[in-house]
Amino acid sequence: MKERFNGKPVYLYMGLLFCVVCWGSNFIFGAILVQYFKPMEIAFLRLIFITLFLMILFYKPIKQARSLKSMIIPLIFIGFIGVTLNHWSFYASLTKASPVTAALILATAPICTSLINSVVFKERKSSSFWIWSMLSFVGVLLVIMKKGAIVIGGGEGYIFLTMITFSVFMVLVERYAKHLSSVLLTFYSTMVGLILMTVFLPFTDVSFLRHVPFSIWMLLFFTAIIMHGICPLIWNHCISKAGSTNTSLLLNIEPFVAMVAGYIVLNESVSTMQLIGATTILVGVTMALHSNRVSRMVSLKEETPI
Repeated sequence: MKERFNGKPVYLYMGLLFCVVCWGSNFIFGAILVQYFKPMEIAFLRLIFITLFLMILFYKPIKQARSLKSMIIPLIFIGFIGVTLNHWSFYASLTKASPVTAALILATAPICTSLINSVVFKERKSSSFWIWSMLSFVGVLLVIMKKGAIVIGGGEGYIFLTMITFSVFMVLVERYAKHLSSVLLTFYSTMVGLILMTVFLPFTDVSFLRHVPFSIWMLLFFTAIIMHGICPLIWNHCISKAGSTNTSLLLNIEPFVAMVAGYIVLNESVSTMQLIGATTILVGVTMALHSNRVSRMVSLKEETPI
């Protein structure tokens, strides 16, 4: 596929869009699962399913992988921040916040990612990029505003933690994807996340033998494989090619997916304020991508000798 968007092959953004649609639906499926399992139980069981899935599917490349001594510390950070903390805080947020609200707050990930890249790695962005990115954040504020005041409860606090850990995860993946393939990076970070989850999981409070419908177990299994097994493989590959800042902006589409899925599955209606906030987010992300593309083209023209 020769078509390009924002200077990158279109197929990269198609893969990223597939991931965003799956993850947007995951807010709704997660809201169903937390009615039957505790947040840590969901994260723990999903990580087991994902690790086994990746091990079976990619046994040969995993077995033939070179020594990982130089990557042990980075993998511990990636696994703890991007897997253990991220998975747990995501499901914890859905016990107290609505799926749509959680999706909209997570849409601030582009701003957080851009801020990390700018402060830590001195990545330059145009002023228009920041303005449009901030507009998407304003849209999130409109959603969590209640009776003229910004209200941040426990659910909102958890999803903010999810957003921060995901942003850090994306930056780390972009920096270390050069040293490991997307398959190995996904497998080892998931395995490390599972090990650390096992350490922190309060097994005395766990009861996997409670009565849970078979359909819920199937929902837990298949969403684990798709959302956190297949999608991270696609995402980690695309992010290493397109960059964490640009790809994270596509996460702003998640709220719309959550709204549609919420209406279809849970029959949840969307308020006028949520629609205004979601529209503001979409405008912000679209224009931010456009301004970034324009500024990059201008930079390339300035660098090209006449």
